[in-house]
Amino acid sequence: MRQIILTYTNGLKNSDSKIYIFQLNLRRSFFWFLDQLKGSPIKKAYHYTHKILETEDHKWSKIENANQLNKLMVHAQQTTSFYKKTNYKVLQDFPVVDKNIIRNDFDSFFSSKFKKSECKIVTTSGSTGTPFSVYQNSEKVNKVHADNIYFSSKSGYQVGDFLTFIRIWPKRINFKLRLSFFLKNFMPWSILNHTEKDINKFILKLNKRKGQVCFLTYPAALEKTCKYIDGLDENPIKFKTKSIITVSESLSTYARGNTKKYFGITPLSRYSNSETGIIAQQMNSNDQRFRVNESSYVIEVLTLDSDRPVPNGQPGRIVLTDLFNFATPLIRYDTGDIGVMQEGKDGMLYFTEISGRKVDQLYNTKGDLIPSHLSVGLLNYGDFKQFQLIQKSKTEYHINFNTDKKVNEAKIIKDYKVHFGQNAIIKIHYVNEIPLLSSGKRREVVNEYYK
Repeated sequence: MRQIILTYTNGLKNSDSKIYIFQLNLRRSFFWFLDQLKGSPIKKAYHYTHKILETEDHKWSKIENANQLNKLMVHAQQTTSFYKKTNYKVLQDFPVVDKNIIRNDFDSFFSSKFKKSECKIVTTSGSTGTPFSVYQNSEKVNKVHADNIYFSSKSGYQVGDFLTFIRIWPKRINFKLRLSFFLKNFMPWSILNHTEKDINKFILKLNKRKGQVCFLTYPAALEKTCKYIDGLDENPIKFKTKSIITVSESLSTYARGNTKKYFGITPLSRYSNSETGIIAQQMNSNDQRFRVNESSYVIEVLTLDSDRPVPNGQPGRIVLTDLFNFATPLIRYDTGDIGVMQEGKDGMLYFTEISGRKVDQLYNTKGDLIPSHLSVGLLNYGDFKQFQLIQKSKTEYHINFNTDKKVNEAKIIKDYKVHFGQNAIIKIHYVNEIPLLSSGKRREVVNEYYK
């Protein structure tokens, strides 16, 4: 504990460090105290995650996973109408499912053992432009929290540390959410606010902080910040960075190297999604492999054109079985991603490559890079089977919707001109299907002008 405190207090005055340590320990203690009042579900889930992923007794962990998998398969067949159709014996007997299959027959996947009002619902567009929601039971929610604590600790983050989360946030954040951010020592920053002026404001704000800063961010935000600093005479970053984890996109060699140069920390990449949680993550800066989260999932890598497994070391579709979501059992769920998985010398599973999640970059009418993830905002305008955002030229943009209902086109055009430019030509089309790429994936964002 003394070493941790020394790290936190580095560069602070003695009085400031005492206040900082007190606030930090108070938040951390408060978090675990609340968990204890509920019977310590997160702590218990964390110990399970740690034990499965850290054990050298791989035979034991495989037995644990097999027991949990069997429990899930029996539960799914007894409590969901979708899986009652056939008497499945082993995992490979179950059909491979994807977002479309589940969404089109959603209620048949929901377990009769749960009430929807008592479950948490999570929604995502993924990288395919296909809106998708699942319900999570409390055990799954706690496991997601535990996995997050475990994998975040590999980058240096601990519960209570100051965390800056750079992603797309709503323009107005309600009081309840702001209070939650304060209690968690959490600062949201929208990637849409990432012009050079915004980046300067962001850095100055963090420079005023006492103590170290942790980041959870899209790689695009790091890359744009590094390119901004490239054009300055000196590095303006004065705050000390403790941890950086990137999500959603692959991290470029440029961003990886220059983040280390300017922030003093090499980022760790995380492979996750909203509907299930953390699937894999890099565990240290010297190893670019992604450690598979075997405490939460059974992972299969299948061929692109069939449901046959591929040999280790060859690319295929990443298909997972979520061992803890009993409200909406996700058994042999096709993530829509492509990966290469291998078993390490330590007997653990790693992804050596993960692809298929990268979206094209978008530019406004002035030619400035803007966040591709603003496409996610389209979810606020209706319920769509699929959607796609395409940049056709320097000033022309198309938005394709696969939906049976008309959208408020005038509002969408008005809102997105704020991002693209007031001279942007935005056309909305209604389509029956968003075409697949040769990889079998759909692209949420496509740039046909800037290659």
